[in-house]
Amino acid sequence: MPQSPTGTLRRRPQVTGAALVGRYGCMAVLGLFLLTTTLCSGLIGLSMFAWTPVEFVVATVLALATAVPYGGLLLWLDRNEKEPWWLIFTALLWGAAGATFVSGIFNELFGMAAGSAVGDAAVAGQLTASLSAPFIEELTKGLAVLALFVLFRKEFDNVLDGVLYGALVGLGFAWFENITYYVNGATTGGFGEMLKLAWMRGIVSGMGGSHAAYTGLTGLGFGLVRVSRRGGLRWLAVPFFWGLAMFAHFAWNTFAGLFMMQGSEAAALLVGVPLATVFLQGPFLLLLVVVVGVAWRHENRIILTHLQGEPPDVITDAERRTLVPARARTIAGIKRLLSRGPAAWWRWRRLERAWIELAFLRWHLHEDDEVSWGPDEDADVAEWRARIRQMRATASG
Repeated sequence: MPQSPTGTLRRRPQVTGAALVGRYGCMAVLGLFLLTTTLCSGLIGLSMFAWTPVEFVVATVLALATAVPYGGLLLWLDRNEKEPWWLIFTALLWGAAGATFVSGIFNELFGMAAGSAVGDAAVAGQLTASLSAPFIEELTKGLAVLALFVLFRKEFDNVLDGVLYGALVGLGFAWFENITYYVNGATTGGFGEMLKLAWMRGIVSGMGGSHAAYTGLTGLGFGLVRVSRRGGLRWLAVPFFWGLAMFAHFAWNTFAGLFMMQGSEAAALLVGVPLATVFLQGPFLLLLVVVVGVAWRHENRIILTHLQGEPPDVITDAERRTLVPARARTIAGIKRLLSRGPAAWWRWRRLERAWIELAFLRWHLHEDDEVSWGPDEDADVAEWRARIRQMRATASG
């Protein structure tokens, strides 16, 4: 291992003993939960396919047609410090299988109890949509963000990561839920009804009035805690934004129908649904957009500030300035791809990501109150520098 100028390199304490056993125990329990709910949701999907195969295939295609672009947009937002693919998949799977299955059970039970209490199926359905669904669904989705925050803290860097993980959980939930809605719509009203639902749920209200935006708010609260680091009051951000997610969900489920009560069906679809999205969910989506913009600026400062002063054989000042903004880095990468080919582009892209990882590592080191040493004395920083030196030799060849 490389040595620091002042002697032996130091490393932050690792999780050991009972804490390590507890962590892996929680991961095992959550893994079993995901496996069980995935099997159950898979059986639900198979039963829909066996019942109405054509409708199920069309519904799945329609749900994917909006979920894939939205997912691509969410991943594009994560422009600097990329999240591991296996955690992205875990977040999507929790939303699509775990949260939908558990929420479905509780919503069904609430609907049955409400129906017995009021004696009116329509009223019971609205009560379920307004009271049970916002609370139960945001609770089950938010638990995924909580699990990622606690168990994979090393990958949960800042506010942007919180919004991203929350939105991915919500996107997975919306994808599977849309399939069930589309299939049910087709069985009761034909493919025309399925297309109407796809327009309403997948296209018009797909992001602003969908689960991705709701759970993105929950992730925002956890992200603020991760960035703030100090002071007990920062933990109030979690219940506040988790509650805001439930409120946004409640507002849509309760009041969206009011925008579609007047006029023809065409007016409801072409005017009512867009207006409901703008007025009921626009403010929450705008909040997330502003937060993402601020998070981008914060990440740019991290990269520029915490790579400053690195040895020239790790990164020069000129190279440091090429890393931000992300769009300039992307344009330079396209030019490199066209002029030097895919292999050279890929090597340089890996080097850029390593530089950014080093910047975030140094930022965490700087912000951690439990660390009393600088980057030149940190073992992890030394290992990243050594890795980058090897990558530089390959990338410049």
